[in-house]
Amino acid sequence: MLPYEPPTNRAGERQLALTRASREILQRRLGDVVRICAAHSPAAAAAFEREVGEAHDELLSTHSDDDFGQASELTASRLTLMGDDDLELDIRMRSLGGRLREVGGRALSRCQSRYLTLLGWSAINEGDEPLGPEVICLGLWALCREAARGLEEALTLLDRIEQRLLQQLPLIYGEIDDFLASQGVDAAPAERRQKADTGMATAPPPRNTASNGGTSSSALQEIIRQRTAGTPTAGSAPLTGDGSPQAGSPTLDTAALVMLNHLLARLAALEARTPAADPLAAHAANSSAPRSQDLDLPAGRPEAIVIDTMALIFDAIFESDELPDAIRAALGSLQIPMLKVAIIDPALLADEAHPARVLLNRLGHAALGLARSAPSSHPLCERLSRLAATARTALGRQPVDLDAPLADLAELIDERERTIRVAAEPYVQMVRTHDNRRYASQLASTWLRTSLARTRSADIAAFLETYWLQVMISAAAGESPHGERWQRHSRTADDLIWSVLPKQGPDERKRLAGMASSLLRRIGEGLDEIGVATAERKPFLDRLFDLQTAALRNQPAATPATAETPAAPSANTFANRLADGTGNGSQLLASDGRQVRYLGNTVGERTAQTAAAASWQVGEWLRFSLPDAGPLCGLCCWQDPAGATVLLFNPDWSWAVAAHRSVVARQMATGEARIVSRIGLFDAAAERALRRLSGG
Repeated sequence: MLPYEPPTNRAGERQLALTRASREILQRRLGDVVRICAAHSPAAAAAFEREVGEAHDELLSTHSDDDFGQASELTASRLTLMGDDDLELDIRMRSLGGRLREVGGRALSRCQSRYLTLLGWSAINEGDEPLGPEVICLGLWALCREAARGLEEALTLLDRIEQRLLQQLPLIYGEIDDFLASQGVDAAPAERRQKADTGMATAPPPRNTASNGGTSSSALQEIIRQRTAGTPTAGSAPLTGDGSPQAGSPTLDTAALVMLNHLLARLAALEARTPAADPLAAHAANSSAPRSQDLDLPAGRPEAIVIDTMALIFDAIFESDELPDAIRAALGSLQIPMLKVAIIDPALLADEAHPARVLLNRLGHAALGLARSAPSSHPLCERLSRLAATARTALGRQPVDLDAPLADLAELIDERERTIRVAAEPYVQMVRTHDNRRYASQLASTWLRTSLARTRSADIAAFLETYWLQVMISAAAGESPHGERWQRHSRTADDLIWSVLPKQGPDERKRLAGMASSLLRRIGEGLDEIGVATAERKPFLDRLFDLQTAALRNQPAATPATAETPAAPSANTFANRLADGTGNGSQLLASDGRQVRYLGNTVGERTAQTAAAASWQVGEWLRFSLPDAGPLCGLCCWQDPAGATVLLFNPDWSWAVAAHRSVVARQMATGEARIVSRIGLFDAAAERALRRLSGG
């Protein structure tokens, strides 16, 4: 993320600073994409960025809560004015805008939701979004106007840009969303995010409750209903303060009341056998959750079926090989209190938002990334054990109130993940530096390919490939293609190529004579920047003198007597050289005692794209594999839209992992990787219990 910081806490100035910073992220990241695809026209890329920024600001200034569609009509009129001379390009641009909106999806929705909060807007209409695809399309119109000489060339340029935009846009929106979240800008409530014209809600799923349990909840409810023939459980009766059913309750007959009291008493006796202060002992004593037969329940009773279902769920939790023993012990201390809740309130199995169910999901989320061997003395294990003890007490009271332990767990999760991301910053900087160098090499390779196409001299081509390519990489890494160094060194290369071409008239000869000394000086400055010794550069400079002398006389240069004429570089020579030195493939980055295991995509590999890979976000936990290690679980601390690199970190590691998105996407496609922070602990266990109940 770019290091933007608002200059003030005053509301109006803070809004302006944060929207400006968000706009600049959008401009720069989109500009990076466009410059790769339109490297031949820096002016066109600059026009694209400028138009994106102006459209963003215009939509901000024209927004009105009372007149939805006004800003989008303004945007549409600008598009129409630009496309009036060429209907086909207009249709193509609108089609591209629709695909950009589709791929932006939830990431775009989150950005706009935070804009609602930041700016105090009540709602926003599709087409009015300052960060939306219409803004990008306006930038593309400006790009085509500057870089394309006709319809065919414009369509070809859009084809070249489209795929890269579709790949990078969710990551760009993710970076803006991450930046706004880091500045304390919350997402607007769901009712404020609805589009006025369609009523379509665009709210993302709740934080820290991600699960795949919706299907399992309804299926569990249905299978229990079938097995009990629709008979309600006895646990729907109102309770006294100690958790026992109220006498004389009209919902219970005498036999049911006696049975329920007996059941709760048996559960209380089981719970009392193991001291709550020793969760490890509790887990050892109750490594298998109690069944209905252990409680002398008649087979087929609804309560018996609920208890046996909960036992299967806890068995699945205990079987997990991803949880340390200390965490499984803490969860084990909650199984009997959870059984009581399930008997009294069967909605626990049907409602994935039930507080007791959310409690177990959050305990599992808070433990993500812990090593299987983490001891009970690990600070996080100790803290989670204390929170489980607090939750156990709350579960034993009537009415059950889990607000405090749930809030404590949410705070712990956020605090831990913020701390991890701060600790990952030095590793992020290492990867940024590496990716910046790789990106600079991509730009320089495009420049070299164009320059070699204009070079007739094998000597000049060899010099550009061997030395000046490194000068251009250094310039792009230090600044950008818009920077003064890049432009100056690019002009030097242009002058060098021209200087050895035969001169046809006195004006050209006069120009060459006037620039010769300054050209040598500029070449020397560039070689100084990359540390080329005087002795190493001398042969080329001597040869350059011969080439320029021949050019002045409009004659071919003589072949040096001491060496053969250098062969013209092959088409793939410089591409192979770049591939070897710019981060493709696996490697180890090291700096100041820190290491990053960098997994890049191999040369020529097609970037794998899956729905999961396109939607992961900073702040999510990924379980994945390294070529030389077993499964690992790390927090996604950073993603780079331009380089498509994700950085994963875990404070229990002595290094970080950076991977090209294609590497993670490929592992997700084969099941080697998954986003575990989206899988609730209780919900995943319920899925496994459902398969067992169904005979799977």
